[in-house]
Amino acid sequence: MKHGFVAVAAVVAVLATNAASAEGMAGNVQFLIGQTYLEDFWEPIDEPASFGVEVDFAPATSPVHVALGMNGGADSQSIPGVLFGQTGKVTAGFLEFSAGFVWHPVKKAVVRPYLGAGVLRIFTGIGRDSDFWSGGESDQSFGFYGNAGVFFKVGDSFNIGIDGRIVRGTSITLAGFEGDIDYGQVNLLIGFSFGGPSTQAPAQEPPPAEPPEEED
Repeated sequence: MKHGFVAVAAVVAVLATNAASAEGMAGNVQFLIGQTYLEDFWEPIDEPASFGVEVDFAPATSPVHVALGMNGGADSQSIPGVLFGQTGKVTAGFLEFSAGFVWHPVKKAVVRPYLGAGVLRIFTGIGRDSDFWSGGESDQSFGFYGNAGVFFKVGDSFNIGIDGRIVRGTSITLAGFEGDIDYGQVNLLIGFSFGGPSTQAPAQEPPPAEPPEEED
């Protein structure tokens, strides 16, 4: 499952970066590693570790960027009773794809705060051990997200910071139980920036040659 998350994240990052690398565009590729806190509906498997990637891009002068993202996580617990029709070691997981906008109010500083929001499609499943996608209960839902954070520039391109995310408006049914997969999330952010104006000084043109002196 973890290998699947990494593969999807790599595809999202490569495709979005290629789309955003046109002349005059700028943006960021941010990798997110964190902890998700689901609603009480999911107890006791309500705190999955998570991994995600978000790519944002826009014309270099614009503070508002398009944001495309992927986020997923999973948690396993040994259940003494029955949870959504499952017993024994039970695993729950989710995978989402999102699209929205992110506002970068600061363009030229070491500290770069941001604020974003958008829509998402989230897929979730619960089942015995690693067979929770195909052998257990699963459902999917639309929802909304908001995120905010701050990152620090290390050199011209490297980013490191923290990110917070919330998801609301989801609705799912598992084994006849109606609930949601709304959550809050706290992440470590590691990424890089691309595009934008060059930080190098423009090359100076050589002075024009002086005309030769006329002989008497």
